[in-house]
Amino acid sequence: IIVGGGHNGLVSGAYLAKSGQKVLILERRPLIGGATVTEEVFPGFRFSRCSYLNSFFSPTIIKDLDLHQYGLRFIPRNPSSFTPLHDGRYLMLGPDASFNQSEISKFSKKDAENYPKYEQFLERLVTAISPL
Repeated sequence: IIVGGGHNGLVSGAYLAKSGQKVLILERRPLIGGATVTEEVFPGFRFSRCSYLNSFFSPTIIKDLDLHQYGLRFIPRNPSSFTPLHDGRYLMLGPDASFNQSEISKFSKKDAENYPKYEQFLERLVTAISPL
C-alpha cells in the first residue's frame, strides 16, 4: 500500500508492480501526479505546480518503466519563468542567456553582469553532484 499518488508514489508503485507485487496507491486528491500536475488554480488560468522539477526526473526511471510508450513527453517552456510584481514590473526568464541578462538588468545591472558567472557556477555544481 502506497499512500500518496504523487510522482514518487506512482514511480514506486510501478517498480513494485513490475517486480510482481500487488500494489494499491491511495491519493486523497481527485487527481494523481503530485508536483507534475497542471491544474486550473484560478478560473481560466492553468498552472504547473512544480512540473519544472521534472528536469530532475531520472532517465533511468524513464527507461526502466518505458514511460515514452505510455505517452511521456517533455515540452520545453519558453519562457520558463514569469514573475509579475505588484508595481507592474515583471521578470521573465527563458533558455536564452542574453535575454535573461537583459531582463535581470531591469532590476540590477550588477546582477545582470554577474549572471554568466552564476550560470557557470550552477553548471559546475551540477557536474559535481550528478554522479552522486
